[in-house]
Amino acid sequence: MVAVLAGPDAPLVATPAELTRWRALTPLALWSTVSVPDAGPDEILHGVAAELVRRDVGAPQLILLAEGNAARTTLELVLQGALDCAGLLAIALPCVALPFRIVPTAAAIRLVAQRGEREDTPADLITALRAADIDARIISLDPTVARDARAVASAAESFVLELVANASRQGLHRARYGV
Repeated sequence: MVAVLAGPDAPLVATPAELTRWRALTPLALWSTVSVPDAGPDEILHGVAAELVRRDVGAPQLILLAEGNAARTTLELVLQGALDCAGLLAIALPCVALPFRIVPTAAAIRLVAQRGEREDTPADLITALRAADIDARIISLDPTVARDARAVASAAESFVLELVANASRQGLHRARYGV
């Protein structure tokens, strides 16, 4: 299941047109939208938990997709161990340093960030993710490219396809071997 967290920021990438395209590219994935108007941690945790129950899906089958402030809050929840999922795609999020230490997570973390959003210091988010022992991959776009919504969507799309494929493969492995 891919849960798109609809936060207070206007979507740059997760527009209806892109989501329609991504749904067509991942026909076996169940897609849903979780509205988080304030993008606060409690709101995200409650919204995701309610959607998992409503769809009868386990967290190991969940891929989260978020942009902007909702992406940052969701990433922090995953990296603190408060939110379990198979993967997270965070787009156009603030890349300032984390206010905590990253805990180990099995979630695949994928970021699409603008280079200009980075502080480029040893303490920034991207540096911390690269230093952590987690499955994290980052596409850092040049500011001129990052203004092109189609280019950002293309970068994000590759991560969507990868995360859905990985979650599907893990789900099949669990079903066959009970792991």
